[in-house]
Amino acid sequence: VASQRTAGARLGRRARQPRARIAALATTAPPDVKEEVAVGYEWRRFGGDWEVHKFGGASLETAELYKTCGELLRAEASRSVAGAATVIPTAAVVSAAGGMTDALVGVVSTSVKDPVEAEGKMKTAAQRQIDILLELVPGRPDLTDPVIANITKDSEGVMAMLTAVKLLRGVPPQMIELVAGLGEVWSAQTLASYLKSVGEEVGWVDARDVLIVPDASAGSLGEKGQALETIQPIWEATYDKLQGWWQQTFGAPKGNDSPAPFVIVTGFVCSTESGRPTTLKRSGSDYSATIFAKLLGSARVVFWKNVNGVYTADPRRVPKAFSIASMTFDEAMELAYFGGQVLHPSAMIPCIEKRIPVLVRNVFNPSHPGTRVYGRGDDWLRWEDQDELESDDSPPVKAITSIEKVALVTLSGASFLGTHGVARRMMDALASTGVNVILTSQGSSEHSITVAVDEGDAPVAAASVEQAFAVELSTDSEIRVTTVPGCSILAAIGEGMKNRPNISGRFFNALGRAQVNVIAIAQGSSERNISAVVPREDLSRALRAAHAGFTLSDTTVAVGIIGCPGNNRVIAHLLKQIANFEDSSGRGRNLRAMKDVNHLHIEVRALANSGKMLFAEHGVPPEQLESATNDLDALHADLSKEAPEGEFDLASAEWSALGEYMGTKRIPHKVLIDCTDSDDVAKSYPEWLKRGIHVVSQNKRVGAGSLDLYRDVMEVTRKSEANLYLESMVGAQMPIISVMHDIVQTGDNITRVDGIFSGTMGYILDRVQRAEGTTFSEALAEAKERGLPEPDPFADVSGLDTARKALVLARELGFDLELEDVTVESLVPKDAEGKGWDALQEALKASTDAELAARVSEAQAKGECLRYVGRVDAVAGKISVGLRSFPMDHPFSTTRDSETTIAFRTGQYTEATPLLLRGPGAGPVAIASGVFADLLRLTKNL
Repeated sequence: VASQRTAGARLGRRARQPRARIAALATTAPPDVKEEVAVGYEWRRFGGDWEVHKFGGASLETAELYKTCGELLRAEASRSVAGAATVIPTAAVVSAAGGMTDALVGVVSTSVKDPVEAEGKMKTAAQRQIDILLELVPGRPDLTDPVIANITKDSEGVMAMLTAVKLLRGVPPQMIELVAGLGEVWSAQTLASYLKSVGEEVGWVDARDVLIVPDASAGSLGEKGQALETIQPIWEATYDKLQGWWQQTFGAPKGNDSPAPFVIVTGFVCSTESGRPTTLKRSGSDYSATIFAKLLGSARVVFWKNVNGVYTADPRRVPKAFSIASMTFDEAMELAYFGGQVLHPSAMIPCIEKRIPVLVRNVFNPSHPGTRVYGRGDDWLRWEDQDELESDDSPPVKAITSIEKVALVTLSGASFLGTHGVARRMMDALASTGVNVILTSQGSSEHSITVAVDEGDAPVAAASVEQAFAVELSTDSEIRVTTVPGCSILAAIGEGMKNRPNISGRFFNALGRAQVNVIAIAQGSSERNISAVVPREDLSRALRAAHAGFTLSDTTVAVGIIGCPGNNRVIAHLLKQIANFEDSSGRGRNLRAMKDVNHLHIEVRALANSGKMLFAEHGVPPEQLESATNDLDALHADLSKEAPEGEFDLASAEWSALGEYMGTKRIPHKVLIDCTDSDDVAKSYPEWLKRGIHVVSQNKRVGAGSLDLYRDVMEVTRKSEANLYLESMVGAQMPIISVMHDIVQTGDNITRVDGIFSGTMGYILDRVQRAEGTTFSEALAEAKERGLPEPDPFADVSGLDTARKALVLARELGFDLELEDVTVESLVPKDAEGKGWDALQEALKASTDAELAARVSEAQAKGECLRYVGRVDAVAGKISVGLRSFPMDHPFSTTRDSETTIAFRTGQYTEATPLLLRGPGAGPVAIASGVFADLLRLTKNL
């Protein structure tokens, strides 16, 4: 049946192509002595559409998981292809049960010191496999007894060898390889027994009897995930061995219409030419799968993992990482080399040679398509049947990966300038001691050469370089060999980086804005990889920043909001806006204005008031933001009901501790929003900014407080990567400061700024003059009901609020003025300050109501309108605040309700035609919108 299927009929199949020469690949296998093997091998009777499935240890940890894998094989072998029922020839390569290889290696290493303990560990390991088998295939001694006998025989053989280990006081590498490979042998028999128990025809292959490698391949086991030198099979001998196994296991052909049997292969293990058992080294089971895919002539190889394919980054470090739909073999090899352990580099070589697609899928989520790896990246190597490369609109970087534990070894000296052969001598020294160089960074002069090596190899690497340059080191004190431990390598990988400008700029800009120091850099000439060495403690932050920098995930901004009881309504509206933004249902994502914020995620990590602070390790859930109030105790109790311990914490308000908490390395970008009127909070700005925490401030104690504090904050802002946004401090959502900056930056000269800065005072005067009989105190009471005044209304009616806002603008224009330098006409007796609302009302009724009524009558008699205005005279360098009357056609006279109106006089915008800004300037909604706009404005530059 399988042989009658047409080429290209099913998903993921490759077109049958003559073998192409694989160029530009350092580990290319030698030419195959049996290039066209379709004739003469029994398994080829079932066609060239075999599929090989690889199951790792995490997929085979329990009896239930073995059953899952067995049923997955049956489903894949009988799935519908192009709408027709088929029987697909299927093989599986299996790893040892999860944790078994480490347990077996532990048996041998323990035997050096304690043979009795080692024997106990051996029995435990063997019994674990037997228990899995008996649970998986209950009541079938005909199937389980032979496997148990084999496991028992193997374990007894190991225990017999343990005595020799004790006498030798060491463990020969060959013994470790022999024992470590038993897990795969037991695993293959276990899975085969299950398939037999459900009626399938199955044969299991001990790869030690089939897969032959050169004698020189025997040696150390290697570390998990380590990309050791590729071991090349002896293909002719291996083909012949597999043919012999097939004939011995399945006998003569049963007819052309008979379905192919399942073939279960032991991964990891093999034998040398002389017959000595060895392995393909740690993580070699992936390589086993692709070797057997080449032997069987497979149409595809499926690696079953516990994730949905190859991810854009390690999801443990970058929660927003996602699976990649497709990638080239070149991208996959770069990813594997730089720490991505989903695929082993060696495993891809046979698939490149035979053009076999590789799929990485999730054994726990088989409906997910996973990642398809196929094709080459360079134009001259591209295959005619591979997908087209991504368009210019696709992200140029496919994935961000890392190698966590590396050290830098640097050879430097001024006398090396222009000296030939320094790099060669250094590399020869490292190679002579077997040190693998992961990355090289070098100046063209060879004055300084830095290599990144595995941190465990750093002492050996440094010693080898010192020995190679011993003469120079002894005669020139400026020549040094230095080692920097505690580093990590971060790499951006993708075919889309080629011939596209500003990729490096985006990469390093993202790291810089996340406050990540780059120690060394390197870029391959293929333009497929940019690498940077960073401090290990900054690795998670660097990964997230780079991942977001290439729009592979949302840019996450951690936000802390500080408020006071009087500003509770402002914070409530701000939290509501953030919740609506996160919901995104109302966002017009296709609008050009939304381009910069479509990939923004706001995580509210902290809420604080003058008494307490609520910390949320992974943010307050958006659906609970709207209900968040100033009662942090109640909010904490509500959030903690079903949350893990430590997810939400409550602490006493301490601003230094808040900065420390917000300075998390988990998230690159942090912002504190200050909606208070607190000197203590304002004094913490320099510390926060030095930590790299951005600040959005509505607190006028910074912009209009002590001049020394203002200077200190601005100096820290200038020196650090963190930014301070003050826009909402003056005009709520109106861009007063931004417009003023634009005027100055374009070369115009501001001569004067006039403005109705206080929306509360604007409302009061509008009511007094338009609603006949309304007094000043009555209008203020109405304004208070609408939530317009400052937390302390005295600040509005005394002119303090207007004076502060005018002072902020003056300082932005370069004037070093204190609040005491502002001339203020207050409309309330000084002795009413700080005595509360009732005392303020009494003072207003006692004097201000009548005085203001008289001033209004005087202005109306002249046909004018009274307004409370702040003026910054940039020519005289002075600020004045007070009542002024204006003709009825003046822009200030036409201001209504709580509107703010600002007039800029400049060289371009004259007295007759000033530049005007007008809009709502008071109230919780306008202020919250201004603060939120500042936050979004800040994020556009991240």
